[in-house]
Amino acid sequence: MIKLNRLYSNNKEIFPDIEFHDGVNVVFASVTQAINNKSSHSLGKTTLIDIIDFCLLKQIPKEHILKKEVFSNFSFYLEIKVSEKNYTTIRRPSEGKISITTNSIPIRFEDDSTSNWELTNLSLAEAKKKLNSIICPEKLKRSGFTYRNGLRYCLRKQTQYENTFKVNNSRESDSSWVPYIASTLGINSETITKKYEANVKVEALKNAIKEIKSIPTESSQSLEAEITQLDATISRMKIELNNFDFKRTDENISSELINEVSSNISTMLSRAYSLDQKLSAIDKSLKATFTFEIEKVIDLFREVNIYFPDELTKSYEELIELNKNLSAGRNERLISAKKSIIEDRDAINMALENERRRQQNLTQILLQKDAFEKYKKLQERASKEESRLAVLEERLERIDLTNELGEKLEAAEREKTTLAKLIEPMTKVRGNDVLSTAVLTFSELVENILGISAFFYIETNKEGNLQFKIGLKDQTSLNQGYSYTRVLSAIFDITLLIINSKNDFYRFCYHDGILESLDDRIKVKLIDEWRKKSSENKLQFIITVLDSDLPIINEDKKYFEKNEVIRELHDRGATGRLFRMEAF
Repeated sequence: MIKLNRLYSNNKEIFPDIEFHDGVNVVFASVTQAINNKSSHSLGKTTLIDIIDFCLLKQIPKEHILKKEVFSNFSFYLEIKVSEKNYTTIRRPSEGKISITTNSIPIRFEDDSTSNWELTNLSLAEAKKKLNSIICPEKLKRSGFTYRNGLRYCLRKQTQYENTFKVNNSRESDSSWVPYIASTLGINSETITKKYEANVKVEALKNAIKEIKSIPTESSQSLEAEITQLDATISRMKIELNNFDFKRTDENISSELINEVSSNISTMLSRAYSLDQKLSAIDKSLKATFTFEIEKVIDLFREVNIYFPDELTKSYEELIELNKNLSAGRNERLISAKKSIIEDRDAINMALENERRRQQNLTQILLQKDAFEKYKKLQERASKEESRLAVLEERLERIDLTNELGEKLEAAEREKTTLAKLIEPMTKVRGNDVLSTAVLTFSELVENILGISAFFYIETNKEGNLQFKIGLKDQTSLNQGYSYTRVLSAIFDITLLIINSKNDFYRFCYHDGILESLDDRIKVKLIDEWRKKSSENKLQFIITVLDSDLPIINEDKKYFEKNEVIRELHDRGATGRLFRMEAF
């Protein structure tokens, strides 16, 4: 069982011990000043529930009251009665590691020393695991729950009455609380959990398929054909790339250099042509001879009866002789010039041949460099095509995945439907003794306290999930609004404790501000029922009450018995606060 025994701190003067007992445990606050949120809440009556939850290893946010600097040196101790000879104490400092120990009798630890503790220096996660192994009811363990699962129905703040079954106002999923409460009411929680898992699986598959289908794509046949064609193209490109010859492509060759060689060749050709022209002219000159037959000239003169003087004949003969002498000297010079020109021409021919060979080699190298550029372009194209191929293959896989996910979705939906069919009969009261007892206990308490006929029931919604509801025969009772809802929620919590009072289960519940805004007659009935049921079942019902909420019957204010008040608060100074210090 889990029953609170004592709550204390390492600073008794500021936070005096609070001892819990079977029956009604009242945290009573008397407020003499005008009641408002600040004056009533600053006393700490609501804070106590946070301290208890903190000691039960709740993970707290940074804005939690115990994160304030004023509590930096505080350690809190909660002693829990697990059995008649098993008392487990949790020591949790506001900052630092957690300690846990178990004793056969109640023990109050006077200092922060951990020498006598069984488990020390525990992280929050480690401490939860260790504490769960010590105090968690066996039935919860077997069903896969921890001691913290049921605490929502043991520690209910003023803001948590509106949701009777869920309790918390956070946006947590139903899967976090429905399986537990179902198990407590005699319903197979494993089936409920599997149903929620099936729900999640179905939604996940639907979202995945929807996301995939939102991406435009072709048919699988079209993609397969395009992939085949593209794969063949890439293969050809790779063959061409593998056969490429990289020989001499590292030489520093450019088209400008080849143009320079071509210019040299052109200049040499022009020079050779000029020399050839000169040789041709020399050859013609060497072949030319001066012929002048003076006899034919004299005969011609005779035929026309003209006298050709002897002196003129002599002059022509001298001219002929002179010309012969001149021709002999010129030919010698022409032959010498021809020889020189031929030597130059041979040198040019040799240089021209070398330059032409160089031009041919350079051109081949440049062609290879051009081929390397083509290689790089081909490589780049091949890379792009491979990327495109990967995209197409991914699209094809996406289509295949959609089909595969579709099959999985069908299987998940079948599983979901099957589980829903299994769950529906579990909601029946008949055949479920635990649920039947719970409904009767709840209805009895509602009748005794509120004087109305009410019950809670379980049904399945259109998704096949469990829904917990409260039914009222007299719907006009709903006009009582939140005050009735508060009482109904508290009664449900009490019901869970009562139906499990003979089992290993929780033995306490804490209801903050339960009497606020209630009709005085209802307050009296509630207190009486709380006393009766807690006594009969050895339970602890902890409530916080403002003096202004005490019932007045026949102009007489009904106070709680002195032994029922476990802590009294007031607004007449620091000693009246939960923490006896100045307001923080």
